[in-house]
Amino acid sequence: QKTITENAIMDDNENENENGQIELRSKDGKSFIIPEKAAKVSVLLNDMPREEDSDITSIDIARVNSDCLEKVVDFMKHYAEEEMKEIPTPLGGSSFEEVMDQPWYQDFVSDENLSRDMLFDLLTAANFMGIKPLLDLTCLKVTFQITGKNAEQIREILRLPELTPDEEAQAREDHKWIFEDS
Repeated sequence: QKTITENAIMDDNENENENGQIELRSKDGKSFIIPEKAAKVSVLLNDMPREEDSDITSIDIARVNSDCLEKVVDFMKHYAEEEMKEIPTPLGGSSFEEVMDQPWYQDFVSDENLSRDMLFDLLTAANFMGIKPLLDLTCLKVTFQITGKNAEQIREILRLPELTPDEEAQAREDHKWIFEDS
């Protein structure tokens, strides 16, 4: 069993085995096995070469911790069985539940099941691994978390640093359109 790092170059002929399995290793060393079918949703995993003489290909996901990677794997496995509907733009509703009407996906990112830190970790992992449906879902959740909030509340939700008076004055000058109603 050979380890393939994130910097591996794609070999088009090795991605064909849909019955194979992939072992994903988190940055803290925990391994997760997923079927090849589930890995197809990830650009990063699709672009990795596969071992021809092995049923399992190992891939290090060194930027993602095990708690987050476990959630990513759960998402990919479920997505392989029930694809998430594409999120419409403009959004087709005024609440998260109106836009995302699939119960499993609603529950996956519910406040009861995800801390804010985990939500942002998932968003970052989805971006890094090229998992567009997960990235769309997490961005949708954040969108509705910040909708209707003032600048200070948004700064807290997104954990943005507080601006000094000079930085705020410069921001107001550089981006007048943002502050028109303030």
